[in-house]
Formats: sequence, structure tokens, C-alpha cells
Amino acid sequence: MAKPTTAWSKKIAMGLLLVLVLACSFLIYSLPLKELLNQTPQIKTWLAETGYAAPAVFTLVAAMLTAVGMPRLLLCSLAGILFGFAWGVVLSHFGTVLGAYGTFVFARWSGREYVQQKFPKISALSHSSQAKGWQSVLFMRQLPISGLYNDILMGLSSVSHLDFWIGTLLGFLPLGVTATLVGAGAIQADMAHLAQYLAIAAVAFFLLTMSLKWALAQRQRKGLGV
Repeated sequence: MAKPTTAWSKKIAMGLLLVLVLACSFLIYSLPLKELLNQTPQIKTWLAETGYAAPAVFTLVAAMLTAVGMPRLLLCSLAGILFGFAWGVVLSHFGTVLGAYGTFVFARWSGREYVQQKFPKISALSHSSQAKGWQSVLFMRQLPISGLYNDILMGLSSVSHLDFWIGTLLGFLPLGVTATLVGAGAIQADMAHLAQYLAIAAVAFFLLTMSLKWALAQRQRKGLGV
């Protein structure tokens, strides 16, 4: 008797997932995101009140906001302003990856079986993507699509949890590091230091992007036996 209950619970969860996507999309696009960075002093004061727990609080909040579709680059820039570059990268990177994984897990639990049963072509496509492992996840991270939709699509596919983590950890790096550097540069007192941070951000983005492309190309060559 437990199977019908489980089936209904997953159908309800699938409906909630669709509502979540629509609601979050409307909310994110209607929010004055640029004004969020103007509230940095207030955010810093609020975090200071949490004491030594501030890094953990920021990471948890970043994870929750990423899970509901908040642009992660905004959170990375905010982390750079609040914590500086080094800690900003660590906290924002882990927080946004954790949030993306939360969406991935929820989508997999709520809708994967339904999609595979009702849309076998999507299921077949997901199996072909799975063959590439974390490379398929890394490729998805480079597409100009909202991270929320990427996480849901991969949750409905056959991508493994480990491949999701590896591909996301690597795929989030180039733009994440760049955005954090820009945020850290924004708190510099003079234009010379700001220019240095922006230059470093540009170089970091180029080097990280090229390194990931080179690594993928090398792996594909080995796979083809070239």
C-alpha cells in the first residue's frame, strides 16, 4: 500500500517543482538586483551581529538563494565585498555549488521517474550525456542558461551525483572567481587598486577558461585514442 502513496507524493512534488520554477523566475526577474549591492553596509552589519558564525551564515544563505534561482555571480561579487577575495571565493563557491546541488537532488527525487516514463526520448538523451560523466556537466555550465534550469535538467537526467559535483565545482570557477575579484576590487580606496583587481579578474577568467577547455580537449583525445 506504500507505493500509491509514494507515487502521489512524487506527483505533488513534481507540481511543486513546476510552481517553484515559475515563482522563482518571476521573483528573480522582478527584484531590483542591482540595489542589493547598495545594501552591502547593512548586510555587513547584520553578518557582524552573528559573530564567528558569519561565514557559515553567508554560505547557508547563499546556498538557499542559489537553490531558488538567485544569480550566483551577484552572490560571488557580494562575497568579495564582504569577505575579500580569498574567503569570498571559498564561501561563495561552496555556497553556490551546495545550493545548485540542493535543486539537483530535489528535481531528481520529484520528477526523474515521471519524465523517463512519459518522455523516453529525453531519457535516452540523458543516458548519452551520462556517458561523458562530469564533462557533460561542465559543458552545461558553460551554456547561457539560468543555473536553476540547468540544475533541474541535470536532476531529471542520469548524471551521477559525483559527476554533478565535479563538473559544477570546475564549471563555476571561471566566472565565480572573476565576479569575486570584481567585488573585492569594489571596496578598494583608490582607482589604481580597483584597476589592478579588474585586470587580475580579466586574466583569471581567461586562464581558468582556457585551462578547462584544454583539460576537456585532452580528455576527449584520450577517449578517442588519439
